[in-house]
Order: sequence, then structure tokens, then C-alpha cells
Amino acid sequence: MSGEFSIEYVELPNGRLPAREFVDSLDDKAAARIDAFIERLRIYGNRMQEKFVKKLTNDIFELRVKQFDRIFRVLFFYQPGMLIVITSGFQKKTEQTPPGEVTRADQLRKLWVKYRNRYTGSQKEKGAILKELGL
Repeated sequence: MSGEFSIEYVELPNGRLPAREFVDSLDDKAAARIDAFIERLRIYGNRMQEKFVKKLTNDIFELRVKQFDRIFRVLFFYQPGMLIVITSGFQKKTEQTPPGEVTRADQLRKLWVKYRNRYTGSQKEKGAILKELGL
């Protein structure tokens, strides 16, 4: 094993990838910068400098990305087997990370842990999963 991590994005039952959608909604330069930091995270993982990665809860971490006067955060968690699962992202506008973003990341983490992006069943059952999580 090379010591590098694998990156996976949380996928919702409807096929959406919240973190990827966030990055793709940004201008090309900001998206490229975030993708470059995600690539660094893949290579260095839990060895990345503290100024770039901060532990928010027991399970949720944030990747800190700055581009000029804009600050972005990508939330993720670690899984055994050198896996990093990215839950969501947002543009930071306040000093503290908004509690709602951490709660959402934790809901997405629970969804991933339960299903590991493998959803079976009808559209109705998939919709019920989303509703149950409030997503």
C-alpha cells in the first residue's frame, strides 16, 4: 500500500453528491483550488497540517481552503482502510463553522455508514430515507 488514502463522496439515494455539487457550483478557479486541496488530503490524510484540517467533532473534520478573500470548508470523516469520505462543503462567512453545517455533515456520515452509497429498493423507499434524515 502506498500510504495514500482513497476519496469517496457521500451519495444520496437520489444520486446527488452534495459535496461535489458545492464544488462544481463555484467558479473554475475556486473549484480547482478546492480540488487541489482534496488531492492533498488524499495524499496526506491525517498527516496534513493542522492549519488545513481541523477536527470539529469526534467524527467530522473540516478541510480549510482559502482563495484570496474567500474561505471554503469541505467536511469529511475517516473510515478504516485509508478511506476519506467527503460529506459536504460551504463558503465560510462567519468566524465559527455554522452548527447546521456540522449537523448536516454528521447526518450524511450516518447515511454513508448505514448504506455505504449502496441503495436498494424503490424510489419511494429512497425518498423515505432522505425524508428521515431531513435532506
